[in-house]
Amino acid sequence: MNLLLITGGNHPYEESTPVLQEFLEEAGHSITLSESANELSGDLSAFDAIVLNTLRQEATDNDLNDAQRSGFESYVSGGGSLLSIHISAASCPEWSQTKKITGGGWVLGESWHPPFGWFEVTIANPSHSIAAGVATTFWTYDECYCGLDIQPGIDVFMHGVVEGDIKPLGWTHQFGQGKVANIALGHAGSSQQHPQFQKLILNALNYLS
Repeated sequence: MNLLLITGGNHPYEESTPVLQEFLEEAGHSITLSESANELSGDLSAFDAIVLNTLRQEATDNDLNDAQRSGFESYVSGGGSLLSIHISAASCPEWSQTKKITGGGWVLGESWHPPFGWFEVTIANPSHSIAAGVATTFWTYDECYCGLDIQPGIDVFMHGVVEGDIKPLGWTHQFGQGKVANIALGHAGSSQQHPQFQKLILNALNYLS
């Protein structure tokens, strides 16, 4: 697939994005890497999917402008594919369409997680195509997101458990004519080196293709 990989923001992307790009390219995908996200306001027809490993906000002077938002929304609603990773769905926090496009995600100032560390991930729906070949349960050193803004109608296939409550960590969704996958794991470079994370990402791209 020809992928537009958007990165940058207040997260350890200097660690995680090189890991992500490397294993995507090793799997045969072609990557256009962008920190500016300027491509979103141009012709996106050459891309098979957009991959977000980024956090866009005014506080870090990298929020998407109106033209980029419009291009992004039009691409997905018009039938383009989107893979949103970790905190990417918290981008453009005052723009309500972000969560509608991604199916939900982290809310800046409201969502939370236990300390970065080991926790168990459960595949709630092993028959989902993104779960193919993924261990039914596995431990990872990452962040288990809690208090997310979850949109109605998403298909949750993966979760963690915090304080006895199920916390969605992976889902699929349709926005307009576009297919969307969200994997909430992947905080750091070490998190994205996890073989189960990489399998989930590659499966997600197969699902979106």
